[in-house]
Amino acid sequence: AVQTGRTWTELQDLSGDLDGKDVLIRGRADTVRKVGGRVFLLIRRSFCKVQALAQANDVTPKQLVKYCEKIKPESIIDVVGTVKIVKDKIATATPPKLQLIEIIVKKIYVVAGVEANELPFQIDDASRPEQDQKSDDSNKPKFAVVGQKLRLDNRFIDLRTVANHAIFRIQAGVSRLFREYLTSQQFVEIHSPKLISAASEGGANVFKLEYFGKDAFLAQSPQLYKQMGICSDLFRVFEVGPVFRAEDSNTHRHLCEFTGLDLEMEFKE
Repeated sequence: AVQTGRTWTELQDLSGDLDGKDVLIRGRADTVRKVGGRVFLLIRRSFCKVQALAQANDVTPKQLVKYCEKIKPESIIDVVGTVKIVKDKIATATPPKLQLIEIIVKKIYVVAGVEANELPFQIDDASRPEQDQKSDDSNKPKFAVVGQKLRLDNRFIDLRTVANHAIFRIQAGVSRLFREYLTSQQFVEIHSPKLISAASEGGANVFKLEYFGKDAFLAQSPQLYKQMGICSDLFRVFEVGPVFRAEDSNTHRHLCEFTGLDLEMEFKE
């Protein structure tokens, strides 16, 4: 592998303080819009969106502007450009500090282009709250509705929405705080088996499968292994891991698999 030594600037680090300076950024082409002889690109990276402007001048040839026109939304692009403070806020940019600047394009590269003529759904439609989809006429949605099946069939696109990014970051934060606090209280993190030879809690709510010609079960709980840890003089143990419950349900929203935050500790009195 070859390292170029180029300096990258993350979108969240952009601000008016960089006015007049050249930066190298990477992101997805959220939207591509041609207005006259100019092309506006809204570049997205996770929670951040910043506007880039391509127009012919002394440092930007017409061919580059025409190239920008053909970039398809959701393509991953690299942009070399100059940060410029704008007079009017750019409403589509986010967070607020990125509404005050735009990137004047000098060079642009498509790192990973979108080959399909059309995406199965638009990120804007998938990002819209359900209440915003409804119109005054309850029989007709105000905007395009992205159903659950379509989302799951194209999960890698659905996960690009801000709400889904937030869910994963909240999950990560909860797990991190759980680990940090228990570790500070002298707990030891363990990793227990999830394929076991008998149901961990008894009852019928257990998944059974074949394991090299024998019956095996998915763990309903790490309870036995936590207790073994206490008996082994680990004294305080915890685990963050998957839990499986074969709970049949008539609804399409039930928990057959979830991430459990488990702990066990000895007590003296």
